[in-house]
Parts: sequence; C-alpha cells; structure tokens
Amino acid sequence: QHPWQARLGVGIAMLLFAFIGMVVTDTISGGGFEYWKWIVPVYAILALWLSWYTHRDPDVVRLVSLWHEVLHWVGLILAVILISWFVHLGNLSRFNAGLVNLTLLALTVYLAGVYTEKTFLLIGIILGILAFLSAFVAQYLWLIILPVLVGGAVVIALIVWLSHRKTS
Repeated sequence: QHPWQARLGVGIAMLLFAFIGMVVTDTISGGGFEYWKWIVPVYAILALWLSWYTHRDPDVVRLVSLWHEVLHWVGLILAVILISWFVHLGNLSRFNAGLVNLTLLALTVYLAGVYTEKTFLLIGIILGILAFLSAFVAQYLWLIILPVLVGGAVVIALIVWLSHRKTS
C-alpha cells in the first residue's frame, strides 16, 4: 500500500512547525534561535520515522541505510550545538544564529529529500525560502510566509495524491 497519508502528514507537520518558528522568530527577540535549536530533533525524528515507515519490509535489511540517515541528522544536531557555542561565546547574535540554524535545517531536509524521501525536497526548498525571507522581511514576515506554506502544503498534497493515484 502506498504510504501517501504518512507523507502528507509529515510534510504538513514540518510546514506547520516552520510556520510556528517564523512567528516565534518574528515576535520574540532571539526566540527564533531557541525554537530552531529545539525543533531540529523533532524534524529528525519525523524524517527518520517516515523513512522507516515508507521502506519497512521484513525481507529487506536496511540497517546500513538507516545508519546513514541517523548520521545525517546527528551531523545537523552537532552543527546546531556548535552554533549554540558561538552564541554563548558572543561570536554570533541569537537572531543570526537562528537564521543559520534554519538554513542548516533547510539544507539537511533538502538533502534528505535527495537521498531518502522525495517529499523532503520541496520542504527543504520552502525552509530555505523562509530563511531568506526572515533575513529581509522580518516586520511583515508572517503575511508572506503563510501563503508560501499553504502553497507548499497544496503542492505536496497534489504530488502525493498523483503518486497514490498512479499506484491504485
């Protein structure tokens, strides 16, 4: 059975978390840094679960592939910890660190889309767009981001629906 509901659910959850993060970044001074720092493991868990769910097959041992994916996300978590140290040492402001964390998350999600689950390609691109918009349009960011997120959710839903329709 095609796991379209799982892909749609994880995709929409990731976009919803992104929207919440942008609201937090826009409304709370320095809050975006904390939010993006703590949301990274949530994205990792969602991505690993979806990868496991869509590729679970008792006849195929995917242990090596699973370890590659785990290490992929561990690398992001270690990078976020390093950025936290830069903030602690005063080398990087909290706002800029939040942008860097969001950019790294966008890249990691995009690369997960390249190597494991195609749904993540679009989500990574949307996260990159959000990082770009955060840097330039902080005051009215949520007015711009909401249509981007809704559009992304609609595109993901269409892709999943078309993919499900082909397999039926």
